[in-house]
Amino acid sequence: MSEPVDHEPVLQEEVLQTLDPAPGKTVFDLTLGLGGHSRLILARLGEEGLLVGVERDPQMLAEARRRLEAAGCPRSRYRLLLANHEDLAELIRHDPQLADVPAPDAVLLDLGPSTPQLLDPDRGLSWTSPSLDMRMNPRAGGPTAAEIVNSWPPKELARIFREYADERWAGPIAQRIAAERVKGPIESGRRLGEIVAAAIPRKAWPPRIHPATRVFLALRIEVNGEYRSLQRVLPAAFEALKPGGRLVVITFHGGEDRIVKQFMREKSTAELPPWPLPQGAAQAPARLLTRKPLTPREDELRHNPRSRSSKLRAIEKLGDETAG
Repeated sequence: MSEPVDHEPVLQEEVLQTLDPAPGKTVFDLTLGLGGHSRLILARLGEEGLLVGVERDPQMLAEARRRLEAAGCPRSRYRLLLANHEDLAELIRHDPQLADVPAPDAVLLDLGPSTPQLLDPDRGLSWTSPSLDMRMNPRAGGPTAAEIVNSWPPKELARIFREYADERWAGPIAQRIAAERVKGPIESGRRLGEIVAAAIPRKAWPPRIHPATRVFLALRIEVNGEYRSLQRVLPAAFEALKPGGRLVVITFHGGEDRIVKQFMREKSTAELPPWPLPQGAAQAPARLLTRKPLTPREDELRHNPRSRSSKLRAIEKLGDETAG
């Protein structure tokens, strides 16, 4: 990765409001990125608080560590782990860095790639890229986006375009990819973007985004197993919380937001239950902190247009400590 592009973490005030970090608390940031949210959280945790940052991308982890040190954050106040957040349960049980870490008071998931990842030409996340890799951690192995578009049957390509990204032109796009790869392997984001754009009638191009945006999104989700990871980490993060702890998740597109919304609805009541509960009454394990997702305010949209699709949802874990 070249010199990192600056990245503005989204929904900063909303994150701090819903996470409620305070002196002495423990917070897990499971999508550390460049550490933008983590620096804000550390400023609220005081000398006795602890932040645990998890990041699957080794380049991003190294840069986050550098930025935390440059910001003067004492190393004793944070632990940084190179890992996939979907493995949270295993990390808590077996990672020696977490052996003496108490159950978290709050957990943050800020899903999706950061600006430096999107703009890094070596990753192939953009239709202007000379490559077509898309893996967030190449060391972890697994197929690249180029391998998928050059080998999968059109039916399977259409399936992920439709299921993961709601691409209405999934069938024609998959057929065009299959026809074009016969002429030569599709090895760059630039060529794939041109193929996808040509498969969609010009009058049907979306007005605000590149016509290949949804296809690139679907491929990124498949390459990195993003939906599988999300479905694994949500219950693990909730289970890890102490009673009264909060789970805060920021999503950037409809597919992942549906997963988060369904999980939080299943775990929570629609509103604060009455206290004390009648004897023998059933109690949901959580309560919603956001009946509707929090979205960027107008001032944030003006100075950080990339935040426009972000949505924040949050729940609080109930238990003995929250019942009185």
